[in-house]
Amino acid sequence: MNAGRWLMALLACVAFAAQAQTERERIAADRAAATARFAERERECRAQFVVTACVEAAQRDEHDALKRLRRQEQALNDTERRDAAARRRAGLAERAAAQAVRDGADKADSAPTREQARRSPPAARAASASDAGEASRPRVTPPLAEPHVDEKRNEASFKAKKRTAQEHREAIERRNAERAAHGKVAAPLPVPKGASAP
Repeated sequence: MNAGRWLMALLACVAFAAQAQTERERIAADRAAATARFAERERECRAQFVVTACVEAAQRDEHDALKRLRRQEQALNDTERRDAAARRRAGLAERAAAQAVRDGADKADSAPTREQARRSPPAARAASASDAGEASRPRVTPPLAEPHVDEKRNEASFKAKKRTAQEHREAIERRNAERAAHGKVAAPLPVPKGASAP
């Protein structure tokens, strides 16, 4: 059933991609037509006595047409972005569901049979009973990224950056101390003429 939904979503995505491609081709054709219309109107304007007003009107018309086409293209881009995000979410959900099924199958494979449970000592039977109870409970899948792993990674990155900044600061202080020891202290900048004194 999940595979059927996945296949339907995939087919819908393919259909949308084809539709989006034809829509992009239409927008490109309309853009080329608007540019060609402007060039033709500009040629006609050059033949008239008052050229500037005619060319400006043609430019306004072209600008309006291109602006409308840009809005259509942006709407198409937004729709494609939303569709791609939905596909990614569906893929993640599908993988999580498949992992949950695999985990459930692994639990079922590792659970002892009745015959094995009857032959095993009472302590092992109690442990296997608790495992069976866990297997019958619905399994909650953990999130894809563990929060504590991200926190540790961020903390390590922060410490590395802090250490690098400290080393840089120390190197600058050493360099300045060496320059001062050799008498290479930079002179202050001259005060521009006409500037007020402090």
